[in-house]
Amino acid sequence: MPWNELSQTVRLLALLGRVRPEVFDAFPPHGPVLRDRFEAVGLNPQPLPPRDPLVVGAVTMAGRVATLAVEADVRGEEPARWVRDFVADWCETPWPRRWPWPGPGPGPDGPQPDPWSVNAARVAGASVLASVAAGLGAGELRDALAHGAEQLADVAGREL
Repeated sequence: MPWNELSQTVRLLALLGRVRPEVFDAFPPHGPVLRDRFEAVGLNPQPLPPRDPLVVGAVTMAGRVATLAVEADVRGEEPARWVRDFVADWCETPWPRRWPWPGPGPGPDGPQPDPWSVNAARVAGASVLASVAAGLGAGELRDALAHGAEQLADVAGREL
């Protein structure tokens, strides 16, 4: 495997780890060792960190778009074009006009939303689109969803 493919894989795994840290439980050493049978269901005295609302919204949005696309395909419409447009918009197609100088800059708290949250949201959306595409039969919609998932993951990996 060439180095650039390996680095893209490593980048994608790093982004997946930011979305769901449990993904690293698949790699050795495996998960926590339970000392007694009640430890698995016992309450955790530490509060769980809040989930990133941008990632949760991205999963919801990607799932809804995929559902609408499948429903439109069942009705005989051709949703592949608007799935491609949706993914192109999500991948930050540049705005064709220029801002007047000096232009709006980031606020005192930095750019909002955080760039790493945007990339984590793209990876989450890519996984949703890929999972829906994997469940569809051969056709234009499956190809559009799979290509959209690849495009989102590629953009997120490049901007890591």
